Amino acid sequence: MAKKRTEHIIQKDEVEIGPFQLRLMFGDSWEEDINLFTHSFFCDCGDVNKELVNYKSYISNLNDVILKGWCSSCKTIAVRYIETGERRGIEKVSDRIRKLNKN
Repeated sequence: MAKKRTEHIIQKDEVEIGPFQLRLMFGDSWEEDINLFTHSFFCDCGDVNKELVNYKSYISNLNDVILKGWCSSCKTIAVRYIETGERRGIEKVSDRIRKLNKN
């Protein structure tokens, strides 16, 4: 079996966002959304009780949210890609966040 990387790759178009900005991206349902996303991601370990921990949040050039962290079960890197770019009005929010965080 191939060995997993030990570090995340940050793409040129990804901009790191903070917790408040993550809340803005998801709106009123942010708590339920983040709970769902941090408990449903793919990992080779197969543990059903795993959680994405110590994650950092990014937005892509498609206005999607990417959570990059660690699997709580096997302690290897894990990622959750969330397609938020097609949500209505999200481009205004993400463009504003991107401009603020790039400066």
